Amino acid sequence: MKPLPALLFAAFLLFVPVAAETQPAETELPGVTAEVVELRQAGGVLRLAVRFANSGEAKKDEFDRYTFDRIVLVDVKSKRKHLPIKDANGQYIGGPIGDSMNGGRIALKVPNKQSTVLWTYFEPVAPGTVMNVEVPYVFPFENVPVTEGTGKLLASGTAGSTPSGVRATLVSARRADQVVNVRLRIEPEKGETADTLHNRLDSYFMFKDVFLFDPVAKRKYLLLKDTEGYFQAQPLTVKMDGGRFIHDWRKATLVSLTFQAPPDTVQRADLLLPQFLPIEAMTIEGLGGAAAGGVGAAGTTLGLEGALKELKAEVTATEITIDLAADVLFDFDKAEIKKQAEPSLQNLATVLKANPGAAVTIEGHTDAKGADAYNQTLSEQRAASVKQWLVANARLNGANISTRGWGKSKPVTHNAKPDGSDDPDGRAKNRRVQVIVRKGV
Repeated sequence: MKPLPALLFAAFLLFVPVAAETQPAETELPGVTAEVVELRQAGGVLRLAVRFANSGEAKKDEFDRYTFDRIVLVDVKSKRKHLPIKDANGQYIGGPIGDSMNGGRIALKVPNKQSTVLWTYFEPVAPGTVMNVEVPYVFPFENVPVTEGTGKLLASGTAGSTPSGVRATLVSARRADQVVNVRLRIEPEKGETADTLHNRLDSYFMFKDVFLFDPVAKRKYLLLKDTEGYFQAQPLTVKMDGGRFIHDWRKATLVSLTFQAPPDTVQRADLLLPQFLPIEAMTIEGLGGAAAGGVGAAGTTLGLEGALKELKAEVTATEITIDLAADVLFDFDKAEIKKQAEPSLQNLATVLKANPGAAVTIEGHTDAKGADAYNQTLSEQRAASVKQWLVANARLNGANISTRGWGKSKPVTHNAKPDGSDDPDGRAKNRRVQVIVRKGV
């Protein structure tokens, strides 16, 4: 066989499937690894599941909590970023959720020789899409292909807890008179004891965190409440937050739930329970659903144009200039990046990744208050912090990014009003980090 010409061989390589980086990877907790076990489309949503496993060597078994907007899918080809779905009330669809701050924060506890699964939903994407999966505390998983159909982890009749150790099994789901009645059995996995589960899982089962989700219409259906304001659910042994019960890990618990019914056209829905993986595509028997209702939900897809718009960037044929408010990025007189700054920095990363050959300069600026030397140092530190975040969290090449501090020497507006009094709004505009992207360099 004659060798392929160089150009033909190069073209052939373009059609070779890219290997997915889904093998267990190290995390920031030594002894804990992570792997993508599902990136799969089914029923109208893209489902992500990442398993964290503790080999037994980890000295710490719990990661710091973080918000869902730090879980990002990046389309390898288009460079578009995809953020998880959240409802109209700003609550994300995913788990395990530790609290409701900022739409819900992930609480990853990975007990000794056990595993925990992080899961969340995204809007669907085109068939054949390949993603980079970005999750905090682990290097991004690169070139992960999106699959379709039935998965290995999520099922329609049963769901494991996360962390593992307990299983919820569907007994029935019946619709009538504009409600859906769901019956479950929750019990320990074989070989588990009350003592081990007590240290692993929260004993409280919070009814406020239970709902049905229609992945096609992207709508949540909540538990109904009675005239006293308590959820229509059993067992209800504690009345706080509308009702909850305390698990007895020594035995099986029978749970009944009454939801607002989706329309009769919705014959399958996901059942979402706190501390459990979703019961996917649960069949709802019977008719008699409501004509409309539920809480709408949607994800966010942010490409280059969207990122530029969000950042209010100035774009010319040769440069992109972006001003980031220092008050968004940093606390007063500090140079450490705030959690609230991450959406803006993720947008900035999208812009920089779309211009891989560009030279990037990050410049720090302060207002006029304080000594010159202090402001100069603070401006330099803040510029360096933005670069450090981009290199550490967006895996950008630091060699292409330079930093500089200007202190208070380059204000964009007045620090004081014409009468000499302080101008807080003007000073806020002067406190900024400016990013200049020189294209084609």
